[in-house]
Amino acid sequence: MDLDAESLQKQIPLYLTAEDQHSLIRDLKAIAGGAEANYFLSDYRNDFNEVMLQGDGWKGFQLFIFESGERRSIRGVVLSNSCDVDPKNPRELPARVIFAPLVKLAAYQAVLAQSGIDSARIEGKIAAIKAQKTTNVFYLPANGALTEEFVIRLDETHSMPVAAHLGSEEREKLFTLSNTGFYMLVLKLSVHFCRLQEKVNRKHTGAVA
Repeated sequence: MDLDAESLQKQIPLYLTAEDQHSLIRDLKAIAGGAEANYFLSDYRNDFNEVMLQGDGWKGFQLFIFESGERRSIRGVVLSNSCDVDPKNPRELPARVIFAPLVKLAAYQAVLAQSGIDSARIEGKIAAIKAQKTTNVFYLPANGALTEEFVIRLDETHSMPVAAHLGSEEREKLFTLSNTGFYMLVLKLSVHFCRLQEKVNRKHTGAVA
């Protein structure tokens, strides 16, 4: 996944001030270059403590494990659009929240090692993940409620009713992403799910099957 200056600037929302836009572009370019950036909003409890926003980390998501049929309460990251999971928005059918499980980077790295990949390739993969260059993995550095590095796999998504999460006794917000963290997530989601340049011409050729 290439993050050049032109592609980044096209994604910056107009409602941000010029100063905020400049800071966001600088941080996104720094991440793509392997540098650290602030992914988290340090004072989210003042404004967003009870609000479910896209990119939020929460406890209390219910994961159904396909292989065993087991249901487990986990920590995860909201992938749904913020408006779609806002209980204040009226809708005809009950809303569901799409989420991805939070996975420790060390555990992810251990799975790579168990699969037989050599250490040099693993180091390269981890470096690419931290620079957000792996299209199906979103990286989160250790900060605040996350005492170590985590990832989410964008190809491992689940959903549950919003009302069920709101009523969960285990429900607790872990973090809210900063502008930098949020727009990096949105960029990764758009590349992973909506790659318009897939180089497949879906035009009927007239060939007989």
